[in-house]
Amino acid sequence: MLAPPCPNARPADAASARNSAVGAGKPPHPPLPKPIALPDNLDIPDYQPGPNPFRSGETLVYEAAWMNVPAGAARITIARNSAHPDLWSGMMWLNTSPIVDVVYRMRDFFREDFAAGTLRPDNIQITQHENHRLDHWRVAFDYAARTITATKVNRRGRVTVRRFTGGDPLGPFSGAMMALSQPLKPGTDLKFDIFSGGNRYVFGFDVVGRERITTVLGTFDTVKIEPSVIWLSEGSFRADARETTIWITDDSRHLPVRIAAAVFFGNVYADLVSVTGAPFGSLGVSAAAGGPSPRATTNPYAGMPAPPSGAPTP
Repeated sequence: MLAPPCPNARPADAASARNSAVGAGKPPHPPLPKPIALPDNLDIPDYQPGPNPFRSGETLVYEAAWMNVPAGAARITIARNSAHPDLWSGMMWLNTSPIVDVVYRMRDFFREDFAAGTLRPDNIQITQHENHRLDHWRVAFDYAARTITATKVNRRGRVTVRRFTGGDPLGPFSGAMMALSQPLKPGTDLKFDIFSGGNRYVFGFDVVGRERITTVLGTFDTVKIEPSVIWLSEGSFRADARETTIWITDDSRHLPVRIAAAVFFGNVYADLVSVTGAPFGSLGVSAAAGGPSPRATTNPYAGMPAPPSGAPTP
């Protein structure tokens, strides 16, 4: 049931050692299912981390709109873990706007702890609070057995377990940091194995060109990236994957400043509207020339899931 060791796997680190304790005190779960194996023909390179695109304690706020109608917001914080200095902790809060709340209300929290040196994931925790649904996910990485176990507990206490094997996956935060730390120029074509919650994805990461764009934070020289889904563990979701474009700053930071995703009609745009914990002068052409400063944003996160005990607080 377990795949043979992968020759490209990163060596074990201090972060993975703690996984032996993961799962203590958790609700009882049903018999473990057979792991879903990563296909052998995907040929995913073994990337090494480059310059870190983020600073500890940095917080980014994105606001999304569809046809100029506010759709939602995301707050992202990345910080060194005070309890385990060998780890980074990435946290994200997602919420829909009051207008969208009428038809679909979302208040989600996501956290990933990952090794500072290798970016290897240690654990992932997710709270999905969408309409009347409330699910809690806990993802444990067992590097000795080469398995990933994702356990979901819903509002009624029902437990669902999914298992995966093979390869050397990253999480959403560690995967983003790995991708953004690579040399990125038009023509670059990367491939990443990413695990998130109960699903596993293999993404293509294609740099298609350069473009100068203007947002509320200023004007940016950017690199355009078009990610694509090459494989995912839940094949039924593949039909829902739609065109996405990401604009990142064309500098050493590679900071994402805009994301566009096609929906059933038009596009949803998510723009970076606020950055704290980093010098604003390093962002954008207009900013460096004395252009607009980051505008203050109201805090739309009241009532959202709180980080677990001991998590770094943005």
